[in-house]
Amino acid sequence: MVLVEDVSTNSDSSPNQNTDNEASASASASASTAPRRPPPSQSSPSFINALLERKTDAVLLLSRLATIFFTIMFILPFFRSESNVYYSKALLAAIVTSILRLRQRIPRFTLSREFFFYLFREDSAHYLMYSFLFLSGTPMTIVLIPIATYAVLHSCSFLPQILTNFPAIQQLCTRVTTNQISLLQFIALNEILLMPVLIISIFVARSNFLLIFMYYRFLTLRYTSQRNPYTRTTFTELRLAIENLCSRPACPPFVARLCHNTIAFVNRLAPAMS
Repeated sequence: MVLVEDVSTNSDSSPNQNTDNEASASASASASTAPRRPPPSQSSPSFINALLERKTDAVLLLSRLATIFFTIMFILPFFRSESNVYYSKALLAAIVTSILRLRQRIPRFTLSREFFFYLFREDSAHYLMYSFLFLSGTPMTIVLIPIATYAVLHSCSFLPQILTNFPAIQQLCTRVTTNQISLLQFIALNEILLMPVLIISIFVARSNFLLIFMYYRFLTLRYTSQRNPYTRTTFTELRLAIENLCSRPACPPFVARLCHNTIAFVNRLAPAMS
């Protein structure tokens, strides 16, 4: 008796298996030949994260922006009724900035002579004294110009580090920082010219001799600054410019004599450089 096997099932399933094998092979081949997607790049830290990582610098940025804002509000003629308030707020914001900078530069406080020696060598200590000096005085626009210009300069140095996705702001800040030397000379010139303004203001009861004496001490600190020599160089440039004008034949003799006497008087008041 011959055994007859039923091969209908095997014969029917083998084409399906071949089809499935061919489909999987083609799918694997297409997957291997398809271009792989690059792994997602790590996104740059957001603006808020950058501020949280540098908390002290963030508070410094806010205080400097506040100084700029309140200075603009004081200068604009639309807010004359509250001009004294904006003047005080600009100086208070500058005080906060100076205190934070001193905290960064001199973290530990010690009641010693060496500590105060190093304290008054810091530019931030000079402008802390400057802001307190004019906080209770009569508002004058020239007083706010140095601290507002410093606020603009330092803000433009920090903003490009956190606003990486704003090229327009970065370009604007770069233009400001490239003119850093001119801005520092402008600040030094304002600080020097503020002294004769204060002297003239005595006659209109807008300043007093104590304010002038204290501001003279501020100018001596700026003159002897180790980090910022622009006050000294500006004094020298002004002296050379005045002497050049006095040496011209068109200059009246009494004007030349007055200028030379003033220069000699200022030279006697200049502190000695160590």
